[in-house]
Amino acid sequence: MKKSKTTLEKERLMKEVLGKRSYGDIDIKTFEEEIKKDFGITYEKPLKDNKLIFDSALKELNQNIIGQDEALNKLCLAFRRPYVINNVNYKNAMIVYGNEGVGKHMAIAQLAKILSKDDIVKSYDVYNLDMSTYTSSSQELLFLQDLFSAINGRGSIICFENFKGCHRNFLNMLSELVVEGEIVLNKRYIMQKGQLIESQSGLVKNAIRSIKANDKYLIFIGENSIDEFGELFGKRFIEKIQDEIYFRKLNIDEIKILIENKLKQLIYQTKDKLDIDIIIDDSIEKWLLTNFDSSKQMESIMDLLEEFYLAISQYVLEFGKDSATLLVEENVAKIKGINHELPLFEQDDEKANLVKLDQELDEIVGLDKVKDYIRSLKSHMMMQQRRKAQGMKTMDISKHMIFMGNPGTGKTTIARLISSYMRAIGVLKQGQLIEVTRSDLVGKYVGHTAPMTMQVIKSALGGVLFIDEAYSLYRGKDDSYGLECIDTLVKAMEDYRDELIVILAGYDKEMNDFLEANSGLRSRFPNIIHFDDYSADELLRIAISIAHKQDYRIDELAYPSLLAYFSKVQANKDIPSGNGRLARNLVEKAILQQAKRLAYDNSNEIDLLIEKDFALEE
Repeated sequence: MKKSKTTLEKERLMKEVLGKRSYGDIDIKTFEEEIKKDFGITYEKPLKDNKLIFDSALKELNQNIIGQDEALNKLCLAFRRPYVINNVNYKNAMIVYGNEGVGKHMAIAQLAKILSKDDIVKSYDVYNLDMSTYTSSSQELLFLQDLFSAINGRGSIICFENFKGCHRNFLNMLSELVVEGEIVLNKRYIMQKGQLIESQSGLVKNAIRSIKANDKYLIFIGENSIDEFGELFGKRFIEKIQDEIYFRKLNIDEIKILIENKLKQLIYQTKDKLDIDIIIDDSIEKWLLTNFDSSKQMESIMDLLEEFYLAISQYVLEFGKDSATLLVEENVAKIKGINHELPLFEQDDEKANLVKLDQELDEIVGLDKVKDYIRSLKSHMMMQQRRKAQGMKTMDISKHMIFMGNPGTGKTTIARLISSYMRAIGVLKQGQLIEVTRSDLVGKYVGHTAPMTMQVIKSALGGVLFIDEAYSLYRGKDDSYGLECIDTLVKAMEDYRDELIVILAGYDKEMNDFLEANSGLRSRFPNIIHFDDYSADELLRIAISIAHKQDYRIDELAYPSLLAYFSKVQANKDIPSGNGRLARNLVEKAILQQAKRLAYDNSNEIDLLIEKDFALEE
């Protein structure tokens, strides 16, 4: 094929510039830079019609993302806008909002990948800054380092999201970035080994005094509404935003189409990656429609299908690559071959879990008022869920609690049961109990406490945060670290009110003093539950229960002596009593005494604790 004059001229210049190096030893970009440097000649790619590029991108997005035609069109227009109206500070700043799981992140990532092919964006990298990470003003350097890295990275797109819990200083900085195109720094910084660090010298060469937006697309992602962004960033910020892109919730017909498409992709994926032929029964689609989380939509469906893929992988690992069918039998989704089957997705049996938890609650000795409260709370939450499912109004009540009482009265046990109950009825996603004290929340130096507290809070999201001896968080007005912890906790309770239950525990008097430490504490803990000391009869029942769980039984002849002992200890106000630890310690002591008594005697019952074993006369 005959070469053009331009190609021949390039080859001649390459030979002259590169000498003996071959064309394959150097990439075309480096070559063109050397040609420009040595000869002043620039070779530019012919520019494509950007409208055609974006029209093509929109068509591809619509093929992959269901039901968001209007949002995808607006997203493409927002990315094309800087090619029509030039912005000297950044490509564009936009707001993308809508419910969780409706395709916001997927659309941005896919558009970046498509546009990178035509160099509209420098690469398909999308930087995501989780703003909930930056909870304290002491994290300013960390925030600036992360932002600086994103702005100076090769990707053209930076997403900011999760503004709950973010310190106001950093929201103001982002507002300044959009309004002014740069953040003017209040300290001097320098680059050291690719990292932004604070300069310790007043006079420094190449000091960094501001962070500019640097020709990026700035995308602010939220869930609720435009008003949310106005409250976060202010009026001037909103005035600079030219593109507000709303991703709506999908209707049931669109969900069906989405499921059909994703199931087809699952068939292809399992064939390509696992080399197994999968047949999908119609019952699977119906199962997905019934079991996906409507509040998360697309994300929930993708999570379920990921579980399916993992189950298919396990099936191949255990039973081989013979073709199998995905189907639902007795409301259980499974993969089924000729001789073998595996469940595709393990679901909690809600009714069985609640029955088990009720039995566990019944087995707890005493605490009748506490039990009644838990059952009323459970009933209320279940009723609100039924009303919500039928489209009726619901009444949200505060679920945060304060447990007052002496140690060993069952506070931790009840907290664990509450977390399990809330998980079983769907109020909490995970139901874990995170038990902490002051040392887990309060730092040892300035700026350490808020991040430390937030780290614990985030570990408890979806469950219960149980703070024992909570009164120790407040040691007077001069305890700045403790007050910072309390302030952080109060704010997080509001920010994550649907994801977290906080339970504070401690002695009555100390807890009442503690509630005065922060004006917002008492109002946020309307549920104050008193744990009374156990009576002598209850302590005996606890001792019997503890022994039974260890495969021991207490001789009934010992009951009167044990009752008398518990009553005597309770009468002595100077000795801590009336709690389960007293009974536990007594049983453990009796087990040791019994072992000594029977060590060389094979004629007696080794599971029986007699009165002598308790050594009550001592």
